[in-house]
Amino acid sequence: MALAPPPEELPHVLISRVRVTPAVAELTLDPVGPALTYVPGQYVLVCDEDYRIPVRSYSVANAPDPSGRLTLLVTEVEGGATSGWLTREVSVGDPVLVSGPYGTFVADPATDSGSGRPVLGLAGGSGLAPIRALAQDAVCRGVPDPFTLFFSGRTEEDLIDRDVFLGWERAYANFRYLSTLTRASGPPPVGRVDSVLPALLPDLSAHEVFIAGAPGFVAAGVRTVRDLGCRPGRLHTEEFYAEPQPWGVEEAGGSR
Repeated sequence: MALAPPPEELPHVLISRVRVTPAVAELTLDPVGPALTYVPGQYVLVCDEDYRIPVRSYSVANAPDPSGRLTLLVTEVEGGATSGWLTREVSVGDPVLVSGPYGTFVADPATDSGSGRPVLGLAGGSGLAPIRALAQDAVCRGVPDPFTLFFSGRTEEDLIDRDVFLGWERAYANFRYLSTLTRASGPPPVGRVDSVLPALLPDLSAHEVFIAGAPGFVAAGVRTVRDLGCRPGRLHTEEFYAEPQPWGVEEAGGSR
């Protein structure tokens, strides 16, 4: 039985799909007609053109592109109809419908022109998507304010785009990349973000902080950054759920 379509869907076409970890695929979509207008950190709804695949939400993983190109980081969920379709079934050249944008996981407009306020982006798993969009937007503007991207992965193979981020760190004095592993040994820091962050950034009272990942990761991050002085009005969170969430639920900001 066909599902009800989301409002104002925009046709796109899949132009590439690359496995960036054993569980996560990066999809690149080009608009067929009008391009989606969005702000870094927002998410979109995705489904097939026949509305037979459940509509799910995915954060856009790139800064706005003049071509309208979108990238998504999709974690394959066992039994997930939409994530399975996106990571295995849809082929290059196939149509994909996109609706949006949605969400408020975005920077304060007052900081866009370079206010001097440093930014910290904490990401776990495919929660990297909106953090990467925010970071890429900063890079496109020359990183006018200090931007630290801190990514938590289980093992080395989960560190998505590490070489890209290290390249940004070399190219821009204001960009810093940190990573930590939670289920493997490696060069320091090693351990959960809440255990290693205080030694790396002990004072967050001046920072704008963005945290995206699984609910437990977000909760631990929130406690930690508050302990380090982050002000409530400068803390932004986005939770990503392993279990697929139907379109329309209030917390539909993360990958499904």
